[in-house]
Amino acid sequence: MNIIQRPSTHFDERSDGSKPSFIIIHYTDTKTLEEAEDYFLGRRLQASGGRVSAHYMIDFDGTVVQYVDEEKRAWHAGASHWAGMSDLNHHSIGIELVNPGRTYGYRPFPAAQMEALMKLVRDIMTRRSISPFRVLAHSDIAPARKQDPGELFDWKAMANAGLAVWPDPQDEDRRIARDYLRDKNALREAFLKVGYDPKADLESIVTAFQRHFYPEAFRHPEKAGQPTEAMAARLHWLVRNRPNL
Repeated sequence: MNIIQRPSTHFDERSDGSKPSFIIIHYTDTKTLEEAEDYFLGRRLQASGGRVSAHYMIDFDGTVVQYVDEEKRAWHAGASHWAGMSDLNHHSIGIELVNPGRTYGYRPFPAAQMEALMKLVRDIMTRRSISPFRVLAHSDIAPARKQDPGELFDWKAMANAGLAVWPDPQDEDRRIARDYLRDKNALREAFLKVGYDPKADLESIVTAFQRHFYPEAFRHPEKAGQPTEAMAARLHWLVRNRPNL
C-alpha cells in the first residue's frame, strides 16, 4: 500500500529487544491530520510539555502517513497495562485515526479511513503474526484515562475481516453473566483475565469494555459504566476464548 513517510524524532528503543506484538488503535482528537502531525513532528508541544508520536496516522480520505519505524518505540500509549504488561509502547504499534474526538465533535469513521486501516492492520498482523486478540483500543489499555477510538469505531467490522475479535455469547456465557452481576469480585476478576489493568477502578473498566465490545450501552450515555447481563455475557465469551497472551 502507498504510505507517505514523514519521519519523527519522537521515538526511542524498545526495551530488552522486545518486538511489537500488539496493535493499538487511537483517534487524534484533532480537526485535521496536520494539527496532530504538528505534535508528532515537534512543531507544537502538548500543554504538559511532553512529546508524542505514533507509528502511523490515517486521514479521513484513507491517506496513510508513517512517522516512526515499526522497530522503534513510538510514544502513543502513555501509562498503560494489558495482560500483566505495563508500558505498552514497548510492545505495540500505534495507529492514529484522524477524528475530532470529544473536543471538536466525535463522529463515525469514514469508509475510506476504515478501509485503509484494515489494509494496514492486515499487513502488520501478517508480517508480525499478531493475534486478533492483540488488536486493542487505547481505552482498553488505559481505561481510567482514555476514551479512544470510542464507541463509534466499528470493531465488529474489524472482527468480521479477521482483524480483531467480537464476542458471540452462548447459553453458557449468559448463565455465567448472571453470576457476574451478583458478585462484583467475580466480575472484576473476569475483566482481569481478559487483560484489563488491576489498578483501574471497576467503573472505568466497565466503560472501556463497553466502548469496545458493547457499544449499545452508549445509546443511553447516562447508563454507560453500568454492568448488564448482555455485556457480562460478552465478557465471559472473551474469558472462555482468550488465548494465553
